[in-house]
Amino acid sequence: MLETMRYFSVEEANRLVPLLSRTFEHIRPWVERVQQLIEKLGTPENDTPEKLDALRAERDALLEKVREELRQFHEMGLEIKGAEGLVDFRAHRGEEPVYLCWRIGEPAVSHWHGLYDGFAGRRPITSADEFEPTYLS
Repeated sequence: MLETMRYFSVEEANRLVPLLSRTFEHIRPWVERVQQLIEKLGTPENDTPEKLDALRAERDALLEKVREELRQFHEMGLEIKGAEGLVDFRAHRGEEPVYLCWRIGEPAVSHWHGLYDGFAGRRPITSADEFEPTYLS
């Protein structure tokens, strides 16, 4: 089945920022606990096989909870780049496909980058009018 590619304007992306902020704040404790479990599983020398199995089970259950909370955004066409709160929205800047970029703590979507530039290539949005919504099926 062919998936619909969704493109966002800056205004459309900004409408989702409050929901994104609430969701990432909600899952933050789970993400932090998963990181702790991964560290603990990386140095298992003092743990029994049973303890390691319990740690893995807790990690896997938390990861599934995080995935479930973030699934709604994937279904909307957003790309979650990090469970700690980094999101890209596909957009068109003129004829060029790009990403509008948001991270937790930012009050609005205020940056963009090329499809292959990543977070390090973020540039400030100087005019929201440069980005137009487009829907392809």
